[in-house]
Amino acid sequence: MIILLLITLALYVVSAIVVWRGLTRAQAVRWQWLLPFAALLCHAGLLWSYLKSDDFDHLNITSSLSTVAFLLSALTLVKNKRANSLLLRPIIYIFAAVSLVLMVASPVNWGASVDIANGLAIHIVLSLLAYAVLVLASLYAVQILYLTYLLKHHRSNLLTGYFPPLMTVERYFFRLVATGTLMLLLAISSGFIFLDNMFEQGQAHKTILTFIALIIYAMVLFFHRVRKVRGRSLVIASVVGSGILTLAYFGSRMVRDILLSM
Repeated sequence: MIILLLITLALYVVSAIVVWRGLTRAQAVRWQWLLPFAALLCHAGLLWSYLKSDDFDHLNITSSLSTVAFLLSALTLVKNKRANSLLLRPIIYIFAAVSLVLMVASPVNWGASVDIANGLAIHIVLSLLAYAVLVLASLYAVQILYLTYLLKHHRSNLLTGYFPPLMTVERYFFRLVATGTLMLLLAISSGFIFLDNMFEQGQAHKTILTFIALIIYAMVLFFHRVRKVRGRSLVIASVVGSGILTLAYFGSRMVRDILLSM
């Protein structure tokens, strides 16, 4: 596993460097997608080996984080030809590399035991997918705020050749929010279907925070689609929603896996 880890880390780091250097070029290198694709294959192999070594009985904060990083990397690879995600890829690739180091360094039987019966696996997969999509939307939101700052301070010359058009980034941002919100709704619904009690002790705070995040994202979509609102307020609201969702997903795991185990 260590050898595979080192290969994956090297692939992610080189991918980040190649993409970053590609910012100064008019056209991206045609073969540069091969590096992150190879990194994703190795990442998937590491995740599978790590979880399988414990017969998939535990899902801790590091394996969850690494799964989200894998999904984010996969989403950026799907959008490989889209210039609007170019700035995000190096950040995501480095994040994926760090998440793998944390995962491999943590005990495989660390964290809460997971029973994949009764459709719980469906709920977990939907939750992680929804979180990954909405986090990617938040990264787009940060990019929108930065592009807006450059335009507001009359530094639009910096945009040429380096950054995608603001309207293009904004369009994909709202598409990601819509997709992620739908998946989050499905994840919550599956929880009520497959779990005995979503408001039981140890789950109530997670459920309430997830509901709050869902309401925030739904309001962002409502004001954008119905009221035709655009701009800074909706972007900031989505970032807040992502922060609440992160607290719901990983806050409880951090308390259980780290603080209570000390």
